[in-house]
Amino acid sequence: MNEQVQIDFLRKRMIELRKKNHKSQSDMADLIGCDKSTLSRAEKVGGNTRYKTVFGFAEDYCNKLGLTPEQKEQFLRGSRVVVTDTSALLKNAQLIEELSQEYCRVIVPNIVVDELDNIKDRNTKNMATKAWQILKSIGDNPNVLTRDYVGDKDVGNNDSKIVAVAKAAVEEFNCQVDIITDDVGFAARLSGYEGINALPLEKYIVTKQKLVDADSIKKINDYYADYYDDIEKVLGISVPNAYDINAYLPEGNGFTLIISVVRNRRESMKKRKAKIKWLISHGADVDKRDNGKYYFPPLSHSVQNGDFEMFKFLLHECKANPNIGSRNPGDAGKIRQKNDGNMPLMIAAWDNKKEYVQELCNDSRTSLNQQDGNGFTALIKACYWGWLDCRDILIKAGADQKIVDRDGYTAEERYQEYLMTGRRKNANYKKRRNKGGRQGRK
Repeated sequence: MNEQVQIDFLRKRMIELRKKNHKSQSDMADLIGCDKSTLSRAEKVGGNTRYKTVFGFAEDYCNKLGLTPEQKEQFLRGSRVVVTDTSALLKNAQLIEELSQEYCRVIVPNIVVDELDNIKDRNTKNMATKAWQILKSIGDNPNVLTRDYVGDKDVGNNDSKIVAVAKAAVEEFNCQVDIITDDVGFAARLSGYEGINALPLEKYIVTKQKLVDADSIKKINDYYADYYDDIEKVLGISVPNAYDINAYLPEGNGFTLIISVVRNRRESMKKRKAKIKWLISHGADVDKRDNGKYYFPPLSHSVQNGDFEMFKFLLHECKANPNIGSRNPGDAGKIRQKNDGNMPLMIAAWDNKKEYVQELCNDSRTSLNQQDGNGFTALIKACYWGWLDCRDILIKAGADQKIVDRDGYTAEERYQEYLMTGRRKNANYKKRRNKGGRQGRK
């Protein structure tokens, strides 16, 4: 019975993904290379096709429809069970509803229910209303099961008992089990146990992406023209909704459609500008960061890419926010991460791109004194590498020279350090280190 629940859940997800990408069963059979009748049996809810076969088709759907590895991993959560802890539920009151859309079963240990009930009754830290909402979502959702801890109630804390419930779920459902948690301690408790995976809430939120019309997005990404009003006819697609327009591309590089256009210097500027305008008119977010290595918004990509015309187009015509810094969504809730907050002005100052620095300083929206995770301002970054022209532009624009970074250096002190060390951008150098002294310290 439990396996049938998993199979049927995957089937429904497969049908949803296929229809989202405008594919009939015949289309999918041709893509996968099988008979339509075989595929029809695999999709039939309540049918007797084996779990292993349905799971194989689910993988084929992901591969043939261009899902990224991350999207594929998320899609195949439908073959698993998830167990929640109290901390994750309190952090995200909508979590039960979201999990039930991705997992065939959501298990809430009764010790978690008891903790929520206790919070509700005692109004702990004014969380009573949230606890009540979570309890209601647990009771109202048919995809949610509650399970008792079976064991010595006087042995171990609640975390170890939640792990025990997860272990029992592995045996009951004969599948992988994720424990979604906001507690870093769970990973250590599960070390060496292959059947259970600790999934941090932040990672789940980052990787969560609704089923996307990947086929249409890929066609749009590849298409460039002087005008885009007839794109539906030319590509044989329907214009995706705003969510899909802002989705990360199937290539797996973490780019959005806008960032892909910004990075593509093979096409003419006229076509690139026209495409970005069209994307924005259909809901694309000109400030959405990539989800790859740097977590930059499009404006920062144009600076990094050395594309000044595109940079001015985004800044002025598209009204891109000049103060959007890099931000790794996987570090959400943490502070002072090393490269977080690296905004376009800082990138330009770090790389001695004077015209970009001047353009941003001329924009009244630009925050001149914003600091990144190292405590660096744009002025400190310019001085770090001895870029005097950028330094002078920033000072003339009103940059604060008294701000110190995390190591206690002002911009001038970073410049003096630069003179002492002789360091050069993009070159190997060795700092002189005086024991007990400040020079060379970072």
